[in-house]
Amino acid sequence: MERAKQQFSVLNLTRQDIPVITEDSKTRQNWIPVGIHGTDDYFQVITEAYNTSTTNAACIEGSSDLIFGKGLTCDDAVFHAEFDKLLSPEDLRRVTFDLKLYGNAAFQIYWNKDHTKIKKFYHIPVQTLRAEKLYDTTRIQNYFYCTDFDDARKVKERIKIPAFGTSGQDREILYIKEYEPNRYYYSLPDWIPALQFAFVEAELSNLHLNNIENGFLPLVMVNMNNGVPAPEERETIENMIASKFTGTRNAGRFMLSFNDDAVNKPTIDTIQIDNLHEKFQYVADYAQDRILVSHRIVSPLLFGIRTANNGFSSQSEEMKTAYSIFQTMTIQPYQNLILTMITDTLVNGGWGTRDLYWNQLTPLVILSETADETGQSITQVQDDVDETMEDGPTADAPISEPEQTGLSEEKYVRLTQPFFKQEYETQP
Repeated sequence: MERAKQQFSVLNLTRQDIPVITEDSKTRQNWIPVGIHGTDDYFQVITEAYNTSTTNAACIEGSSDLIFGKGLTCDDAVFHAEFDKLLSPEDLRRVTFDLKLYGNAAFQIYWNKDHTKIKKFYHIPVQTLRAEKLYDTTRIQNYFYCTDFDDARKVKERIKIPAFGTSGQDREILYIKEYEPNRYYYSLPDWIPALQFAFVEAELSNLHLNNIENGFLPLVMVNMNNGVPAPEERETIENMIASKFTGTRNAGRFMLSFNDDAVNKPTIDTIQIDNLHEKFQYVADYAQDRILVSHRIVSPLLFGIRTANNGFSSQSEEMKTAYSIFQTMTIQPYQNLILTMITDTLVNGGWGTRDLYWNQLTPLVILSETADETGQSITQVQDDVDETMEDGPTADAPISEPEQTGLSEEKYVRLTQPFFKQEYETQP
């Protein structure tokens, strides 16, 4: 008796390793690539995690908005006018966004002809920069600029720009990054431990999209009991079944089979997975929670993300407490880093010591409750807030209470993507 033939298509599932960010100093190039899954894919992977995860994108955009607030200001009206010419609010906004998204940010600094005074700060997309290798120095001397380090033709046209304070050229790069252990050239964003969970959200989106396109049909195995056909014939049959019974427009169709006898009829077995929707919901909730934890967000309500009640008696109480913690533990460290870099640059750039401080953003609920308690209007409370901020204009100023931080009632542009169309010429 001839033995029945069977043939299966086998799917090999590979293990996804935890991402490891590496600074590769052993390449032939003069610059240092930084990679996660490949040689120099760090910025691409981070951008993908931002573009494909709804929770991650909301946290990054909301945090960068709070970091920027209403921008930098000072009490000196004369210098304030000069400072607006030195550094535009839009350039500062882009730098704060890059720092939150990538953990790195950069300015182009332009000097006057005598190299005695800075005349302009320009934002430069940090993903277009790579640090030069260290040779016989302990400080990075130059950065290489290229619009796309994956394009070999563009890499040949890269521009070498000195780091700030290392040359007498009219253009230098001020690179902003945090300290990282075992890492010298670049730093990582604070949310990097949740990188995989951002991709979990993306894969869940793909899963639901595929379910919709397949009409929410269950996973089935179709057994053809007429022998094993040739490879070309098998491919034809697979394509015919896929075209007739998959896709949103094919939902609800039925299969009709004509057979010589019941022995050779095709059998269709449904592969059921119990409580599948509950498992997907658990994964989605867990991924969102890990992303919020990595961004140190006490209450997702701050960014319009609604989850289960976190033990607060009211949303108002939740937002006030969450904002106070988030402002203290997350926003102000970012602001202090940027402010310290800009202040030091102004000192070394011929402008002397300047008392700059951030105009903060605060949820309306905090100021409205303060107004109710004090009998003032929101505008009066806002004026008191501004005066309070003027008392502590430096980066080392003590942290304010929630009632002492500012509120912007103005409309402002939200950043929705990390790339910008502005071209960066060799001259300002």
